[in-house]
Order: sequence, then structure tokens, then C-alpha cells
Amino acid sequence: MNEVTLRADRTAQVTPAQAFLRRYYLNKACEIQTAATAAGARLVVPHPDICELTARQLAGEDDSSDLQDDRAYDLAWAALLRLVERIAPDHKD
Repeated sequence: MNEVTLRADRTAQVTPAQAFLRRYYLNKACEIQTAATAAGARLVVPHPDICELTARQLAGEDDSSDLQDDRAYDLAWAALLRLVERIAPDHKD
């Protein structure tokens, strides 16, 4: 799955920050779904129209989307870099 996600991002001309954050949130969503399933919770699947809208938003095809805020990606990326510096200051070594 990792390779497919990165390939999809590469073809969409996204920045490394966008690619990382998309992959991060996809991974989080999978973790949540797996935990909910393991706990026996009934999963609620969104209506296909909602799924299609979300896909358009993430692809940048929906002008009304607040997900097109490139500054948000930059802010989130900068925050993650600060977190890495705090918890693993020798990560560049």
C-alpha cells in the first residue's frame, strides 16, 4: 500500500510535505478502523457521494475545499519537524 500511495502522490505533483501528511493521515485512518473493528464496533461507511467529494477535495479538484490550503501543509510539516527535533535531536546524524 505504501508504494501505491506514494506513486499516486507523485503523479499528482504534490510536495514532499503533502505526500507525507496524506500518507500519515491514511495510516491513522487505517489504525482507527482496525482498532474499531478489533473492538467489535460497527463501522459506518459514508455515502458514496461523500466519498467522491472527499476524493475530489484531496485531489484539489474542488474549489470550495479548505483542503487546498497549501499553507496548512507547510504549517503542519514545520510542526512535525519541530517534534522530530524535540524527541530525536540526533536524527540527522
